[in-house]
Amino acid sequence: MTEYNNIKSKVVDSIKAMKKGPLPMRIYMETCVKCGTCAEVCPVYYGSNEKSLNPAERSDLIRRVYKKHSTISGKIFGGLVGAKDFDGDDIDKWAKEFYECTACRRCAVFCPMEIDNSVLTRKARTILDSIGKTPETLMRVIEVSLKTGNTDNAPPVALTEATSFMEEEILEETGVEVKMPVDEVGVDYFLVPPSGDVLVNPESMMGIAKVFHVTGDSWTLSSRAFDGANYGLFTGSDNDMKEDNKLYVEEAKRLKVKTMMMGECGHAHRIMKFIMEKNKWWGDLPFEISNILQYTAYHIQKGTFKFDKSLVPEPVTYHDPCNFGRSCGIIEEPRIIMRAACEDFREMYPNRGENWCCGGGGGLSAMDTIIDFRMNVSGKKKVEQVLATGAKYVASPCSNCKRQFMQLMEYHKLDIGTGGLHDLVNRSIILDGQKKSV
Repeated sequence: MTEYNNIKSKVVDSIKAMKKGPLPMRIYMETCVKCGTCAEVCPVYYGSNEKSLNPAERSDLIRRVYKKHSTISGKIFGGLVGAKDFDGDDIDKWAKEFYECTACRRCAVFCPMEIDNSVLTRKARTILDSIGKTPETLMRVIEVSLKTGNTDNAPPVALTEATSFMEEEILEETGVEVKMPVDEVGVDYFLVPPSGDVLVNPESMMGIAKVFHVTGDSWTLSSRAFDGANYGLFTGSDNDMKEDNKLYVEEAKRLKVKTMMMGECGHAHRIMKFIMEKNKWWGDLPFEISNILQYTAYHIQKGTFKFDKSLVPEPVTYHDPCNFGRSCGIIEEPRIIMRAACEDFREMYPNRGENWCCGGGGGLSAMDTIIDFRMNVSGKKKVEQVLATGAKYVASPCSNCKRQFMQLMEYHKLDIGTGGLHDLVNRSIILDGQKKSV
């Protein structure tokens, strides 16, 4: 009973504190009119219209406790106005249902009251984290990342070996020596990719290396910090998010770079550019923050590159990762890249800021304990979207999305390739002096 009382006290105190928190949070607590719009546009509710999967119903798990303790009507009328105290049965319910939200923010785009249920999901996950209820899978990912600097538990030598392999592959393929510098000091760009693009999806990194080779700008990777993924965003732990972020800022300073160039990872870019930099976690930074998609698209428009689109003849489509499409404003740049590198680019509909989540957002793609849910519920709409295009390749600049798509195609036995945008650049960009046999 003592343990339960301690948990209840933590939960209730955290929710009561929202009364003095940011205005948007208070508005989300007090203005939901239960119109059902969020449910209509939610990828999870689309996949299975169970009451518990309705975004408004899920948010009410917090909202009803807030009303009970922080509003006059809730204190007086209780259940008549939707107010209810936290009880022991809520703990497991929270732990399950707040990890059935992809935090994609699609509801916020369409809600007439502009309520962002993903904010309430993260608040609930913050509370769950404080009482030791974060899923073990995500906790292990965070522990590994804080210990090693990457989510794959890879030592520095893994990066140097991977880059040597990729340099050899490019040389064999093109006859051109393309370097992938590591730990270079005083260069223009410090590239921060997701570790998956280094260790699992090398074609993306090879494409980026070719881009820098053609532009001639100096750049480097870091053997200490080569994974922009930051799962503190997903578990609601600001402390973990900051600690994971700190290494990369320190490394950029050590390398004395002009720009930290984020790779194909939406949530990593969002944290670095729109959370860390905006809130001045580490004060004024001696470097700028940009993204490789913006860099490549800029040089395409400038006419820096030559492409042979016939090298990517199959129909391809593009998935807007939720963080890029709804939180970072990187929307047209990927399309500039796709149209330049591919012969047959096809849009999904809807797209851009109204895109449907891949089903693995909010950290869910790392949770194979809920694989059936991700494949048949949260990812259901995205599979339908992909099939409607007739595409044979889905490009998505996000490691979590790439993993979700790979598993979706395998699970549903679909002959559709998956990967990043720079995978396609790698196939079709032409280097000066390149072998004609390509």
